Amino acid sequence: IQRAESVGETPLMAALAQRRNDTLSLVRAAIARKALRLAYQPIVAVEHKQTGAARRIVYHEALIRILDEGGRVIPARDFIEVAETCELGRQIDCLALEMGLRALADAPGLRLAINMSARSIGYPSWRATLEHGLALDHTIAERLILEITESSAMLLPEMVSVFMRELQGR
Repeated sequence: IQRAESVGETPLMAALAQRRNDTLSLVRAAIARKALRLAYQPIVAVEHKQTGAARRIVYHEALIRILDEGGRVIPARDFIEVAETCELGRQIDCLALEMGLRALADAPGLRLAINMSARSIGYPSWRATLEHGLALDHTIAERLILEITESSAMLLPEMVSVFMRELQGR
């Protein structure tokens, strides 16, 4: 405690830094093992013409999950905030996009939204993954929805605008 206090770091700060490092280690290990999965959440539209209500799935949102070494599912809320500020976030976005594009190629009736950080727009591996996936089938582009997290879009608004204009036509 004395050492931490002498350099201005409190025990709480040290504990939070250790937790961040532990989270990053967990994510790094999962990426190395390719222990990531997409969880599909249906997005449903409800149509009610006068008396009857009909529900139909409009698309699915693909939510990234990592698996720890014991095979337990770790939801994104437990790691994404820490990971998205470094290159691990770009790697996660690449893997999520790759898995989503594969799912779209395998299921012609599927519409899929994939979450991503605006930081990935300029990441060469992510762009290469996108281009490769769109080339697999001419219908993939119209069935793919890229959901850019609001917090990251606010950091890079010009880049996001250019990217959206560029891909809209596709």
